[in-house]
Amino acid sequence: MYHLEPGCILVANEKLGGVFHQTVVLIIDHNENTGSTGMVINRPFPGNLIKIASDTDTNIDLSLKMAFSKAPVAYGGPVMQDQFSTLHGFGEVDGAKKVCPGVYVGGSNQLMLEVRRNTMQPTEVLFVKGHAAWVPGQLSREIEKGVWYVVAASADFILRYAGAPVSENDNQSDLWADILSCMGEKYQGIATAHSGRGDERMMP
Repeated sequence: MYHLEPGCILVANEKLGGVFHQTVVLIIDHNENTGSTGMVINRPFPGNLIKIASDTDTNIDLSLKMAFSKAPVAYGGPVMQDQFSTLHGFGEVDGAKKVCPGVYVGGSNQLMLEVRRNTMQPTEVLFVKGHAAWVPGQLSREIEKGVWYVVAASADFILRYAGAPVSENDNQSDLWADILSCMGEKYQGIATAHSGRGDERMMP
């Protein structure tokens, strides 16, 4: 079991239902006094940023929308659905926060300049719509009850939908099962028994 801290991954217990059914959540902030925030990283929407942002109410800037028109978008959680965050591996640019080695959130304005300079591709940034949040102590209690498996994951797993390379050995359409399978025999059995729906599914 891995220590709960920013950069760790929550893998939903196979019995967890609702909006977090078979989700993989990246923890962005964790503090026993202020609570925890994270983003679901394995619920890609059909369509790119220009489509998703045009279909929903959002405060996303038009110039950003145009620069990243082909960028992928994912459901990040039920909180603040009109807000977008960016997940990428480009680096600690102005406005970005390093969450764990090779993984950053934020810095969209600087990333837009990099796209215009052709130093990065729009598809290397995942726009995450909404996020997940827990009040102080709530997430620790959920983990104690077995709601989540807490693991450390490589940047390639975390950035699966932000342009990270995948191999033929990866379960490319089911990150939840892919990570569980890498966690060892017990978890591989869980993945085999419960996988099948994949990451691309309708979200609220």
